[in-house]
Amino acid sequence: MRLHLGGHLDWYDPQKRAWLDLRLDAPLLLTDLLQQLGIPPGEVAIVAVDRRAVPLEGTTVSDGNRVELYPPMGGGAIGGGANLPQSR
Repeated sequence: MRLHLGGHLDWYDPQKRAWLDLRLDAPLLLTDLLQQLGIPPGEVAIVAVDRRAVPLEGTTVSDGNRVELYPPMGGGAIGGGANLPQSR
């Protein structure tokens, strides 16, 4: 299985790799895989298996899958749009 740890999720790999090649002997729930890797499920917001978005809970992955994990993302202007014109 090819696993991508997007964003800061590579911090959970001791070698800080964004891509890992893992061997799975049997299908495994994605939540169980996260537990084995020490990645808290709350750190994962977006999951794709073979380039298709899937839910984290209840998804099973196998040795031939390509799995991509991404954390929650945020951003924007402080103050909620300070550069926008004010309404009158």
